[in-house]
Amino acid sequence: MKVMRIKPVQFTLLAGCALLICSGCGKSGRREAMGGGALSKVRVTLLTEKAESEESETSSAPEESAKIEKFGTFRGRVTVSGTVPPLAPLVSQGQQTKDAICSAQPVPNESVIIGPDGGLSGVFVFLSRLPNVDVPPPPSEPVVIDQKGCKFVPHLSIIQVGQPLKLINSDPVAHNVKLTGVAMSFNSTIPGGDTVGVETQYQRPERGPIPMACDFHGWMQGYQLAVNHPWAALTKEDGTFEITGVPAGKMEFTVWHEKAGRIEGKLIVDIPADGVAEKNIEVKSSLLTGS
Repeated sequence: MKVMRIKPVQFTLLAGCALLICSGCGKSGRREAMGGGALSKVRVTLLTEKAESEESETSSAPEESAKIEKFGTFRGRVTVSGTVPPLAPLVSQGQQTKDAICSAQPVPNESVIIGPDGGLSGVFVFLSRLPNVDVPPPPSEPVVIDQKGCKFVPHLSIIQVGQPLKLINSDPVAHNVKLTGVAMSFNSTIPGGDTVGVETQYQRPERGPIPMACDFHGWMQGYQLAVNHPWAALTKEDGTFEITGVPAGKMEFTVWHEKAGRIEGKLIVDIPADGVAEKNIEVKSSLLTGS
């Protein structure tokens, strides 16, 4: 059946005529359709001026940002303003512990390490948001975490999604490694002297560094950062860092420390193509002492 396109004004006139024509028909009292005498149904499609204009319009999808093909370097330094008292060892030499080997040497507190000139080491600096760019594949060489001297070595680490993570134990006593994150939930006991260890890997990135712990020795703790790109770094002993091959343009970084938390949550840095962007970041000592 042909569909008629009738505008609102036309429809009003037609409807009035139909009522006049049909008002004298159908004495039997049958009331069908609009007037009572029509035995076939009329199909009418109303098309307003607004609908006509909307029908002619085509929706356009938002343009995707152009792929970044130029890169630069981001470097800087994280320093501490104020004084942070030296931290006592987590385990003193000769202290009574579950396993005597754990107190054969002091177990240092590595949560805050400040250089002689105020540089803060152990700060994660990483790209928060991945732009439209080709990301290199993850390294095939594993990140190795040892348990030696009843502590994690290294205390902090960065790993890429898909990169092997190898967990070993050089101590003569058993440890377990527990990772508690959104992307990774892992808990495995590693016997003493097991330098072959176990392997795992992240399938997706974490929002930030996640804790690593040993249930057998409560003071043992470290942090891992899982990212889906190579643009991340840890500050060195003097507080400096450098990230090369960063996509050019305004990039968002996160700066995080295990005691201070997010020092910078949305640090915008304009990375020049084939150039260097530098940034010095200052951390108040109160953030590291909780005072």
